[in-house]
Amino acid sequence: MANQTRTVNGIVLKELQLKESDKVITVLTRELGVISIYAKGAMRLKNKFHSSTGIFTYSEFVVFEGREDRMFKLNEAVVKKVFYNLTASVENISLAMYMSELVQEVVVPDEVSNDILRLFLNCLYMLCENKWSPLMTKAAFEMRLMSDVGFRPNLVGCKRCMEYDKELFLFDIEGGYLICPDCKKSYDVNCVICEASVTLALRYLALADLEKMFSFKLSGLSLIKLCQICEKYTISHTKDTYKALEFLKPILKPLIEQEIKNANKGK
Repeated sequence: MANQTRTVNGIVLKELQLKESDKVITVLTRELGVISIYAKGAMRLKNKFHSSTGIFTYSEFVVFEGREDRMFKLNEAVVKKVFYNLTASVENISLAMYMSELVQEVVVPDEVSNDILRLFLNCLYMLCENKWSPLMTKAAFEMRLMSDVGFRPNLVGCKRCMEYDKELFLFDIEGGYLICPDCKKSYDVNCVICEASVTLALRYLALADLEKMFSFKLSGLSLIKLCQICEKYTISHTKDTYKALEFLKPILKPLIEQEIKNANKGK
């Protein structure tokens, strides 16, 4: 592949300034997964690469890989989509930053890079168009990303008795499977209670076709529980801390409090 020009489509996850006017961008691409691209002069407002290399811009890039290293160099770029509404909400832009950090942490296999790119783009769209709340988007992105990169939990039924239809399950965070109350053992200490609505949500987000996944909605206490489970599951299978997540948590707290308030009103 060295010394060849290639066209890739992807969204900018991160940008790092080099010298006065150059930068390196980290891009989630359909064709090559997550790659780094050197963009000469892209920090200048009048540079032809400036708009196409901005963070959370979806662009078509013509890149060149030299002989000496694995750093791609940008030859041409065309903007395909800019998510302008992200910056209108501190919740949305903060969540997008966390999603970006999470994608950069996991290993994106080539065979699913297109699916993960579609997941990322669709989640940004749902945020910008107010079709999903940040809480729903966060949970959906975490669970689907973990599923697509090799950590899909076993949600078919109880791992021990294979019972599928229960009003209550327990979800093992580390093991990634369901246990019914009748089969729970004393050593099952890392389990979270899942009501039927939460179990259905987990199954839908992890297993449904990507196009259908975005038709799913949840609210109230069930949404809060879903968020807790998806976050714990993600942390358990990646790393303990994310800077963007620590920044995001207090920002989402008012949204969580509002969901609790709305749930109490409905009682």
